Amino acid sequence: MLNATKKKLLITTIITSFILVLVGTFLFAEHLSRQSGPKRISDILDKINLKDQNGMPFNIKSLNRKPSLLFFGFTHCPEICPTTISELSEIVKDLKNKIHPTNIIFVTLDPERDTEKHLKDYVQYFNSNIIAVTGEIKEIKKLAKNWNVYFEKINTSDDDYTLNHTATVFMLDQHGNFKGTIAWGENQNSITQKIINLSKN
Repeated sequence: MLNATKKKLLITTIITSFILVLVGTFLFAEHLSRQSGPKRISDILDKINLKDQNGMPFNIKSLNRKPSLLFFGFTHCPEICPTTISELSEIVKDLKNKIHPTNIIFVTLDPERDTEKHLKDYVQYFNSNIIAVTGEIKEIKKLAKNWNVYFEKINTSDDDYTLNHTATVFMLDQHGNFKGTIAWGENQNSITQKIINLSKN
């Protein structure tokens, strides 16, 4: 009888220890995830110098406490960038009675060609709530690094080039907190639902 009790106690102790290890591992992983996750955009914008298409400083005030869809690209992009901006613009426009006003932020990775004036001409063909951002490449890299955005310059001829880059859209709530992503080529119904959910935060 005593041996059975000791055996039961031993098993209970092992199970309890195992559960504690699992919980501890989960909490540690969650901690690491939060540590390595994107910082709030306001914490980044306070440390960099960028401008929008109207020559105004791009800072936390630019977001006007609205949810935002953040995308990195370049105006000479043949497909991904114009398609993404157009799709987001149309969805946000169609949802205007169901969601809070939502920013679409297009940050160029090609400031050499994408000047303020060029960006202003470019975005006029899309939704009026687009904020196009440019500046020195070192400043843009600081912003892009926060979301682990990859990009590289590819020469296509002696006097021309293109860019390979991350095509992900980053969703930010009205406080500038990262709330998820929209993938390139994602189903439109899925994108729509994500934007609706973002507006609820």
